[in-house]
Amino acid sequence: MKILFWQLVLILSLYISYDSFHSSNIYASQLQENFSMDEQWKREFEAQFEEDFLRPWSQRRGIESIDRNSWIVLARVPLARLSAVLAEKAVESRCDVLGTQIEVRGSFAFAYQLVGHNWSIVSKPPSESTLTERSELAAFSARLGQPVIELGVSDTSATVGYNLFEGGKLIEHFEGQEYEDDEDDAQDLPTQKYILHPYPDDREAEQVAYFWSSRRKVTVQEIGNIWDFVEELMLEYDAFDPAIDDTYLLGDYPKRGKLYWVTNRGYTLVLGSGQEVRSIPEFIRVDYFRFRK
Repeated sequence: MKILFWQLVLILSLYISYDSFHSSNIYASQLQENFSMDEQWKREFEAQFEEDFLRPWSQRRGIESIDRNSWIVLARVPLARLSAVLAEKAVESRCDVLGTQIEVRGSFAFAYQLVGHNWSIVSKPPSESTLTERSELAAFSARLGQPVIELGVSDTSATVGYNLFEGGKLIEHFEGQEYEDDEDDAQDLPTQKYILHPYPDDREAEQVAYFWSSRRKVTVQEIGNIWDFVEELMLEYDAFDPAIDDTYLLGDYPKRGKLYWVTNRGYTLVLGSGQEVRSIPEFIRVDYFRFRK
């Protein structure tokens, strides 16, 4: 995946130059100074962007990207332990599939663990995996004896949410929306509704949040922004959503009946100079599971 950084920088620099040119009493020396400042700003911005892009995957925490539609389950256990439980429900299970070919058939999911992280992840688990219902996820946390987080992110519907399980129980639920559209999915929980104004420069903008917890109470101010609130939960639990799913591992949107190589192709950032820098996640292992359907 390539990120064309220079396009963003060029648009921003053109806007700044255009705005300066149309101001009153702009002399050539001022234009040159503004241009130099724009160039310096671009270099500094690019350097900061590159540094963030290349930071070690083992040190990353929180949510890597909200620019997607995804649903994952995280369990604070080694991958071998998580995979052993998933294998009981699967009709086919394969360990360490990076660099191998698989045929996409029926319902399937990948499970993986990154180097430097205590959490293992199931990407988009299908209903046949028994990891789609809150009661099943609660039982899952009891069996593993460790916390389990169900996390959903959607830029299409502008929503984010999670369910947190510990000791065989759901202990916290959150769902946030950029605008009031649908009711909270957890209608069987006594959730509290919050109307948020997360953007100080736009008081008309609103977010809607639904929250329930057996471990704490929160205020509107403590939630603040739906995206930040979920990020803080992930940081509290030292968890990380790397935004890696089957399309990344297979290199395409999977189609049934096709063979795919499971790869770790990494991400590429194209700098303004044309130089390309790569960032490659470090996996402990990637496992594959196919479920009956």
